[in-house]
Order: sequence, then C-alpha cells, then structure tokens
Amino acid sequence: MVLGIFVGGLALSGCSSESKDKALKESDVTLITNVLPDGEVGAAVICDFGDTIDSSKLTKDSFKVEVEVNGKPKKRTISKVYTNNKVAVSESSKEGQYVVIELDTKDEYASTSTFNEEKFLSTRDNLDYTVTLTKEVKTKEGIAYKASEKKNKISNVVTPVVDDFKKGVYQDASGSKMQYRLFEPKKEPNKKYPLVLFLHGSGERGNDNYMQVVGNEGAVAWANPQQQKKNPAYVLAPQVKAAEKLTAYWTEEPNYTTMFNLLKETIDKYDVDKNRIYVVGMSNGGIGTWNIIKKNPDLFAAAVPICGIGDFNGSNLVGEYEPLKDASVFKEIKDMPIWAFHAEDDPLVDVRYSRDAVNAIKELGGSSIKYTEYPKGTVKPMGHSSWIPALQDKEMVNWLFNQSK
Repeated sequence: MVLGIFVGGLALSGCSSESKDKALKESDVTLITNVLPDGEVGAAVICDFGDTIDSSKLTKDSFKVEVEVNGKPKKRTISKVYTNNKVAVSESSKEGQYVVIELDTKDEYASTSTFNEEKFLSTRDNLDYTVTLTKEVKTKEGIAYKASEKKNKISNVVTPVVDDFKKGVYQDASGSKMQYRLFEPKKEPNKKYPLVLFLHGSGERGNDNYMQVVGNEGAVAWANPQQQKKNPAYVLAPQVKAAEKLTAYWTEEPNYTTMFNLLKETIDKYDVDKNRIYVVGMSNGGIGTWNIIKKNPDLFAAAVPICGIGDFNGSNLVGEYEPLKDASVFKEIKDMPIWAFHAEDDPLVDVRYSRDAVNAIKELGGSSIKYTEYPKGTVKPMGHSSWIPALQDKEMVNWLFNQSK
C-alpha cells in the first residue's frame, strides 16, 4: 500500500553514542496511522537510526511489530521494509537514516479502535505499538544495531490529514460546550471557500475530539490533499458527548443549538463562501443532516444524508419502521440539491426511511433530489456501512462542490 505521506518538521532524535554497536531508542520510533473508508489503521512504523542505513540486507523478517490488544501483544503483518531519507512512506526506497516498515492494513489487528456493542461506542486505544530488531541492522558507516529481544515502544503517532485539523472547544452563551475539529484550506487573498459540515454517527460520540475524524472517512474525505487541490474547502467536524442512552442527539438540545451556533460562528469568523455551505452526515448524523436542512433551508447549498431518517419523530430511532405520515415536512427543502444514500439491507436504519423522504420530495415537485440505494449484499462489512461506498463516489463529491445557492 502506498500512502504517499510526508511529515514535515517532525523531530526524531537520533543516536549519538560513539560506540560501534548501538541500540534503537524508543524516541526513534514513530507510528503512522491512516484513515481508511472503514476507519483508522496502523499503517507503518518508521525507525530513525541516525545515519544512512545499509539497505542491502534489510528484509521483512528484520523486524517484528506488535500492538497490544486487550492487554496482550498481537503481531502485525509486515508487508514491506525499505529505507528513506525522510519520515515518509514512499513508492520506492531511497538512501537515508529512516527504515520504513509498512504494515498490512487489512490484517486482524490493524484497527486503532475498539467498538463496544453494548454502548454502541468506539474508542481509539489500540496505539500501544512496539518494534523489535530480529536481525542486525547496519549503517553505511559500519555501526551495528544488534538483534535484540527488546521491544521498543513508539514515542510519536502521526496521522496525515487528521493532524491538519485544528482542535477546539466551543462554548455558547448558555454555557453549553462542544468539542470540534476544523480543517482550513490553503488560502489566497480576497477569496472565499466552501465549508463542509460533517455530522458523525453514534459510534464516534465521546470526549476525545478524535473519533469523529478517525472513525471513518466522513471528515477526512473532504480534507485530503487530492481533494483540497481540486476543491479547497473548510471542514468542520463537531463531536457530541457520549450519553448512556443512545438518542438522535443531533436533533436534541443542547446539542443541536450548540452545534448550530458553532457552525454560525465558524462561517462568520473565517472567509467562508456563504453560497456554498454543505452538510454531510451518516447514520445518526444522517438524521441530523435531514433535521438541520429542514430547520435552515436557506443556509445550505446542498446536503448528503447517508443511511438517515428523513422525518425523525422522536420515537423511530430504534424498533419497527414507521411510515411517513406527512410529506409536507419536506416542503421547505423540496428544491434543495440533496443526494441521499442507503443500503437495501441496512439492519440498523430501515432503508424505507430514505425511500420515503426521497419519494415525498418528488411528490412535492422537487427535481433536485438524487438517491443511491445499494443492493442487498453489496455494502461490506454490513449493510449499515453505506458511507463507505458513498464517500468514495467521485461523482457525488464533484456534484456537491458544484452546488451553489
């Protein structure tokens, strides 16, 4: 897997002893994580040996990489080992002091988070990595790093794109607080930029100000370098606190008002193009997306609700499907560009909720509504995860940025 990552300005200490034999220090080991469509994974470990490495004898079995899971070390699968002249994952090996150990991002222990089914909550905790030298590594100056049973812990974690999001805590006039991440585009003078508001799903609730940007691609899809080069934009990703009872939190107080006030302050504070404000949400965030556009039909230029409920009534979050009773609830947004996504076999949010919303808008005369329904068995790992293909749909991404009030 080629990640194409460069971490500018990262200071990793080298080894300075005059001895001809040295040991790798924990301060020399960095974990690179990467956010994939289904969440963040440990993607590579990079070791700094201080001097240019003789790469001629480096092999995949020169190292052992482990991650602690539930208190036990689990071996990660190494896919590639090579040298580089910077802290980066590269397409080809270059002479340098860094050894890049790429990991199989599909192996059993790749994920950096744990999902608690009872609480319906993910936590980012699988970052306790170690690397062990199983074969001697030499520099071109003849200094040897001997094979050892010592497990060197990582001292740095770098997550490209996510690290470019600023952390913040917003507090409104009522005293209600909400953590958030904000990505700012590279700006030019006297130019305004669109803003994407991303509303996370239930698994990404919490107080860490991380899970809403690493739990899936919902936020980073709009901030990655390729996308920003084509469509520079702000990305705002608030995070709701985790409550014991799972509710439609984006529709409830104080969450809704605090989130909306945060959005308004961001729009006013930065050079945001007020004609190009978009909202994207998945699952519970999909419910929040339908909710916020119905309450503010004149604010948003377009919306992408993914596996949501178009007309949440306070009781249809769980349990049996409830048919739409009144199509007129969509009257104010019938002409808004909306692209809804859902999987036919979604086991958590009945697909009929999206069908009802789309059909109601069409019955009201709306012609800007688009709908993608994934056939049974096509969305992996389960039907609820329709955001995985939706966020990789380049047609949808281009469509979104082409919308303007």
